[in-house]
Parts: sequence; structure tokens; C-alpha cells
Amino acid sequence: MSLPSEIKLPLRVDYANEGDLDRYLRDLVFEIQTMYEDIANNVNGFIRNDTEVDQAQWVPTLNGTVAGNFTYGNQVGWSIRRGIYTELFFDISWTATTAAGGLYLELPYRVTLSAGYPFHGFVRSSGIAYGAGYTYLSINAVPDSYTGNIGVAGSGMASAQLTVPASGSLFGHISYIGISDE
Repeated sequence: MSLPSEIKLPLRVDYANEGDLDRYLRDLVFEIQTMYEDIANNVNGFIRNDTEVDQAQWVPTLNGTVAGNFTYGNQVGWSIRRGIYTELFFDISWTATTAAGGLYLELPYRVTLSAGYPFHGFVRSSGIAYGAGYTYLSINAVPDSYTGNIGVAGSGMASAQLTVPASGSLFGHISYIGISDE
């Protein structure tokens, strides 16, 4: 991302002359708008103002690192986008699957590229066994992907990706910076 390195505001002309002050304020507003547009166009392509919020129902989909099909009982989700800021809420249940390996949620917007895994969310479950010592689930948005890994963790335990359960239900929330790929 490159931001404008020079900010050139118009010089004040003459406060004693009301016409000059009006012209100065118009020029100042124009320059500030141009500066904002330059910055906005360099932040992942564009940015919207807070009045432009995309809120939509979204159909959350699970998969495994070994692909397969899920028989869903429930797939409810909401996505909220404010510029590149993305929030997801999901409630999913399934009764059977042919998927295997690590469980992940397919995200509706690509996650921005980052040096680590800074975007974490919470997940609650029902009907899912975590394994000895694991006490909670989380979701991690994988940088530069449409993937939210469902992970297990516990006190004194190394975190790991949850192995695809045969059935169960998950509900949760995650926030991340999504690339503007619309």
C-alpha cells in the first residue's frame, strides 16, 4: 500500500477579503476530498464510508482438507462488511459427511495477506468430541484465502485443527480484514 507522501493544502489568501476566504475554504475542501480519495484508493483498492454497510445473509459451508459432502440440517449465516472490515456470524449443523482431515469454514470474502494469523473468532459446539485435554474451539482466518480453520485448544495443549466430526453443530463469529475482490 502506498499513501500520498506530499499533502499540499492551499495557502490562505486574505482573511480580510470575504471572497478570498470563501475561495480558500472551497479549495481546502476540494484538496481534502482528493487526499481522502487517494488514500481510499490505496487501501486494498477502495474503502467505503460507514454509511455504506453491506449486510447480507450468507450460507456457511463446511469442508475438510480431504474434500467430501456434508448433509446439513442447518446453514444460517450473516455477513457484515464495512469497507474491507468483515464480520461473519454462523450457525451450522450436519448429520453426516464424507469429508475427512481438518475441518474448515469456507469464507465469503478473501482474507487479506498478513505475516501471521491475526484474525481469530469464537466457536461453540454441540455433539462434537474434541479429544483428551482440549476444552474449546476457535476459528482462524487463513491469510490470502477463503478459509477459516476450525481449531481445538486447551490449557497446556498445543492447538490443532479439529478433525472433521461425523456430525454435530457449530455456531460462532469471526472478524477479519477482507480483500476487496467484489
